[in-house]
Amino acid sequence: MADKLLKNRLFDKLGVRMSYISATDSESFDFFAFLQPLRYKNKLYLSGVPTELGYDGLNKYLLICDPSINMGSIDGINYRLTFGNNAYGVDHHEIIYRMGKPFYMWAIIHREG
Repeated sequence: MADKLLKNRLFDKLGVRMSYISATDSESFDFFAFLQPLRYKNKLYLSGVPTELGYDGLNKYLLICDPSINMGSIDGINYRLTFGNNAYGVDHHEIIYRMGKPFYMWAIIHREG
């Protein structure tokens, strides 16, 4: 119980507001998550922007959010993930468990369009 309260307060206070939108029934709900661009330190992605930490391709992001968000259903057609005016697709997602219960979820997402 304390874990859930602390985790949700962190997401709500420090996270960004994202939207999970269903195209079939026009329902949507907002949630808070941590969103961070992924930077690669190897020379595989040289087309990105050089930064202090490495190259930023500006298209892959790490998303950390509450595990109740169904990232597996986001396909860009029936269900969409949005932040601001941008839509995002999910490359990979994984739920992290603590003492046998879902604690948080991380996902690698990419900007669509």
